[in-house]
Order: sequence, then structure tokens, then C-alpha cells
Amino acid sequence: MATQLSPKTPTKTVVRRRALWLLALTALTALYLFPAPANWVIRGVGSVLGTDLSSHQISHGYALGLDLRGGSRLEYEADVSQVAVADRPEALNGVRDVIERRVNALGVSEPLVQTTQAGNSWRVNVEIAGIRDVNEAIKKIGETPILEFKEEGVDESARDLTPDEQKEIADQQALAKVHAQALLDAVRAPGADFAKLGAEATSSTTPLASAFLRGNATALDIYNELRLQNATGTVNRVIETPLAFYVVHVDEVKAATKEATGRHLLISYKGAEQSTSSLTKDEAKAKITDIKKQITVANFEQLTKQFSTEPNASSTGGDLGWVEEKPADVNATTFVESFAKPFFALPKNQVSDIVETPFGFHLILKTDEHPIYDPKVQVATFAKLTKADIIPSDGWKTTKLTGKQLQTARVDFSQQGAIQVALQFNDEGRDLFADLTRRNIGKRIGIFIDGQLISAPTVQSEIPGGQAVITGSRTLEEARTVARSLQAGALPVPVELIAQQTIGPSLGSDSLRASLIAGLMGFAFVAFFMILLYRLPGLVAIATLALYAGISLAIFKFVPVTLTLSGIAGFILSIGIAVDANVLVFERLKEEWLLGKSLPVALEDAFRRAWPSIRDGHVTVLISSVVLYLFSSSVIRGFSLTLGVGIIVSLFTAVFSCRALLRWLAQTSLAKRGWLFLQPRHLSNKTSTPSV
Repeated sequence: MATQLSPKTPTKTVVRRRALWLLALTALTALYLFPAPANWVIRGVGSVLGTDLSSHQISHGYALGLDLRGGSRLEYEADVSQVAVADRPEALNGVRDVIERRVNALGVSEPLVQTTQAGNSWRVNVEIAGIRDVNEAIKKIGETPILEFKEEGVDESARDLTPDEQKEIADQQALAKVHAQALLDAVRAPGADFAKLGAEATSSTTPLASAFLRGNATALDIYNELRLQNATGTVNRVIETPLAFYVVHVDEVKAATKEATGRHLLISYKGAEQSTSSLTKDEAKAKITDIKKQITVANFEQLTKQFSTEPNASSTGGDLGWVEEKPADVNATTFVESFAKPFFALPKNQVSDIVETPFGFHLILKTDEHPIYDPKVQVATFAKLTKADIIPSDGWKTTKLTGKQLQTARVDFSQQGAIQVALQFNDEGRDLFADLTRRNIGKRIGIFIDGQLISAPTVQSEIPGGQAVITGSRTLEEARTVARSLQAGALPVPVELIAQQTIGPSLGSDSLRASLIAGLMGFAFVAFFMILLYRLPGLVAIATLALYAGISLAIFKFVPVTLTLSGIAGFILSIGIAVDANVLVFERLKEEWLLGKSLPVALEDAFRRAWPSIRDGHVTVLISSVVLYLFSSSVIRGFSLTLGVGIIVSLFTAVFSCRALLRWLAQTSLAKRGWLFLQPRHLSNKTSTPSV
């Protein structure tokens, strides 16, 4: 047989070095996915250095989508009756941008906000995953955008108000209270429509922002006052808080939970959570048993101050404060279940039996309790002028120019072709804007939506006539975003919640568990198939497939990629595609054996000749993933994103990692057993034809 030319195989040193690099990558990936050992080392180093290194610890969690993490899907209808037909699409896009900023400010990961049109109905759909307080989100989303123009100032928050400023605040607050009282008098009349009168009153000329809200009272700072009342109808007085006056109508009241207060006496022991006690568990049990014999309602506080091992018990007397049994707020104070269950079941003014928790042994006294209600309300809000409005601490000073005076904001082009945003004010805004620009030549004017700065153009000269342009946008899309934001703040486009769907975290966890089981079963079937058909190379392929899964999950965690059910489906599908490259290589390896080549050369030629097919197959799938991501809905985008990431990672694991491991194994004693490397049995006892 003729001598065959083949690529030069790497030296043993190169092969071993690559195998070690691969081993190091595997270890780093494992540490990132399972960070407990690494975090233990980081905490230890911080303890030795005497510094807090907690910010350097590796994060544990993944970003989960609405269908896995739980959350809410909200559907709003936009009132575009006051907007010209031609301006409605841009107005809705501006509202969408504002809602995205508002939801992002709540700390929500990757919210989905979309606008749709069905006939004459304009809708805004919002998907919020992992939201802690849905009612707060509903309140934030439903407010009409507030557009403000501010001028540069200095941080004067430390100074006192001048007499004129004090008078301005007093006059405005007095006027706001008059408006609130007038509304209260009107809605208490027989047959009065609170919703209609409230909307009319809050859209009046009351200084500063006013708002009308229909929803759950937990979204308001008057909740603490309303949650203890079991009564419907209009509250018979104006409710005042430091920031506003409220006129409230309670539509419905439901019993939500209860809250209780009391005291507890704790005897901890060595090994209990947060314990510094030197007592053994048996000694602690004996001590609290002795205290139980002498404790009463009358001396409970005294004995707690004397014996309790809880920090500060000597001064607090074990006071628990008011605690809700099932708080709506996930950040509220709660007890561990082993403490909460006997505490809330305990009658008032009675001492419990000995209660054991992870913190030690307790005696509990409940002193009072009452029900907590969930009121559905309509609220008219009349905001107060405060010191912060007159002397802001952010370097911007409030002016009288707001979105009420802005008629239009649109993208335009200068005579030189530069991108700009053209503004048109009404008659009142024309005079205010001219005065604002005249006194701020050479300074910036801040444009704020919902308190967030979106643009700060510099005034070049006084601008009369009510028309102005904002220059400096680098791209057309950037200018469109500014124009939409301004238009959303200028146009009256209120949105009303018409549908709400809540997905509980239990449903998401069930779906996630089912998806993980499906993934593991798929991996197991693929592993069985590969080892059965391809022997040792098949085992290597499964090892690299595990590395592929680890790297992919590490990328999902680091970016982070928001995982949904469809995204997990794309990842599971990519497992089969990832191993497909190995199938091409191993089938080619069988053919190279039949040509009589040695194992190292057969391996090199198998990978080299299978590469074009592997490359083209992966590129075509990657192109499909990119197209799906760019031109599809959110569900399909999650699928295409994880599939695309998987395709890129699989090129590394299937070609580089698998080849590095097989090269290393080919230099071990296993190479003498050619059948392990797919050598046909009729060639296993023959001498291979030399290859160069």
C-alpha cells in the first residue's frame, strides 16, 4: 500500500499541557457552578486579613423567567382618545419606555413590556418575574408619566428655607388641603360617584402632581391606617401624611391575616444558631424548665431581663413587636415556623410551654393580637409642596415648565443633516421656556421623566417663540427614544389595568423540576447510546458533553441569561446537537482505521476531515438561532438564545476538548487495545501501514 501523508501529530508535552489546561477549565467551571468551597476560602482569607470580602463571593443563583420564578402578567388599556390618530403609535412607544424604566426601578430582572393594537383598543402588556410587591408595581405602572424641566443649581439642602419659601410651602399645602376637603364634601353627598369626582379633582389646577388611584391599599403609605379598619365607604375625614392629603373610599374589605405582639425568653446553648452560650443543650433545657416553674404573666418581663440569653434582652425584656402571621411584604419581620406556630396559636395573656427552635429553648407570652384587613380602595391624592421640592439635593432646581405646556416632540434634521429633537410648546409654555432659556444661557436644562434625567441640553441663547431643538443625539434611535419619552410625558395617555394573571413560584418550581428531569434523562440516553456504539471515544464524548453543559450553565449564570421553559428546551436540544459533531468524527475514525493508519494519525485525520461538516452544520443552526432571536417573540427568543449559546460552546467542547483528551489517551497503554478506539476486529492483530 502506498505511503500516506498525514498532518504532524503534537508532541507528548503539548498534549499533556492541553489536557492540564482542560482540567483547570473544568475545575474553574465546577467552582463557579458550585461556589461553596470557593466562598469558604474567600471568607477565610477575609478573616485572616481582617476585612470583609463578601462582595467577592461567587453568586449562587440564576435569572429565572416568569414561568419558572413566578410573578405577574399585567394587561393595561391605554386611553388615547386625546391623542391624534397619527401620533398614537409613538405615544404608546413612549409609554412603553416609561413603564420599562418604572419596572426596572423596582429591581425586576428583564421585564417584558409590549404594546399591541386590536381595532380601536391599544394595549400595554407587562410581564414581571420575581416581583416582591405586585401592588407597588401596579401603582408605579399606572401613573401617568410626569415630565419636568429643571435648571441647574447647587446642593443647598443644608440651608434653611427663606421666609418667602416657607410661605410658598404653607400656601400650597393649605390649598391642597382645601381641594382635598372640597372633594370629601362632594363625594359624601347622596349618589356621588367617587371615581368620577376624584378623577376630575386630581386633574384640576392643584399645584404639584395629584393622582387618582384604584387598587389595593398596600401600595399606599396610608395602608397602616386602613388595614385595621373593617368598614367600607368613604373615610369621613381627609387623611394627612408628611407628603400628601388623601381622600379615600373603601370599596371592599377582606380579612387577610392577623398580627400579634408579646415577649419571649430565650435560653440558648452551644451549637445553636447565633448562640454565644457555653451551656450544653441538656443544661439549657434544665435551666428553662426551672424558669418555667416560676414564671407568670406578671413577672415575665422581669425574668426575661434577668435570664434570657437573647442579645439586648436585659433592656428590651424580650419584646417581639407587632408581627403579622402571613405578611404580604416578603421583607417584613417573620418568625421561624417552629416559633411562629405556637406563638400565633397561643391565647392572649398566657405563657406557653417550652418551645424549641434552631436558636434554643423559648418561653413565649402573647400580650395582644388583632386582625389585619386587605382593603380595596379608590384614592384621590393631593401632593404637598415640601422643602425637597424647593431645595433639591441633586443639583437641579424645579421650574414651572412641565409636560402640560409641551405640545409635541419629534425627531427632525437640521439643514446640515444633523439629527435633532424638535420641541413645540403651547402659549403658556412659550413664555416659560423663553424665560428659562434667557436666565440659563451657557447652562444646562435638565429634562426629567418620573424623576429620571433623560437629557440635559446646554442653552446656547434665549429661545423665544415656543420652538426649540435638542441636538447631540449620536444615532437616530437615540433621538427617537428621547422624543418618545418627552411625548409620553406631554400627552395625556393614562393606562388602566384590565387583566392580571399571577403565576405562583410553586408552579414555576414544578416546571423547572420537570425540565431538569427531562434534561437528565436526555443526557443519560445520549450517554448510553454513545458508549454502546463508540466505546472509549464515546465515553470521552460524554465527558466533554458534561463539560459543555457546565460551561453553558456558567455562561447562563454569568451574563445572566434569563432562563424560561422554552430556553431550557433549547438547551436540552443543544445537547443532542453538541454530540452530533463527535458522531461525525468517530465515524470518520472508523474509515481512517480501514486505511491502515496508526491511532495518532487516524485521530488527526478524522478530526481534520470531519471539521468542514461540523463547521457547516453548526453555522447553519447558529444562523437559524440568530434569525429566531431577532425576529420572533419573547418565548421563541429564549429558546433561540440558549440554543445559540449551546452551539458556540459545543464547537469548543466537541472539537478542541474531545480531541485533546483522545490525543492524551492515545499516548497511554490503552492505545494498545485498538478495539477500544473503534479499530475493526479484523485489523486488531495486523500491523498498521506506516503513515508519514
